[in-house]
Amino acid sequence: MKLDNYIHQVFIGSINIMKTDDWQWPDHWDESRKLKFLNDSLNYASENEFWEQAAIIRDVTKKVKENTSGTVSGDTAQ
Repeated sequence: MKLDNYIHQVFIGSINIMKTDDWQWPDHWDESRKLKFLNDSLNYASENEFWEQAAIIRDVTKKVKENTSGTVSGDTAQ
């Protein structure tokens, strides 16, 4: 198996699990670390045309932002 193939399979599997409740963030990661991971992952998914995983990453990013600020926009006055 080619290394690129293996890395792609691991990446896809790791992102796909985010659709379920069977995963959690490392306890020591704060919001900025989570968002950096998601941003880097989204870039990788886009560069490799993993569109389904990009959609999952966008959904998780939205949840992280909502859980931290109360809204997606960060406008807590709503």
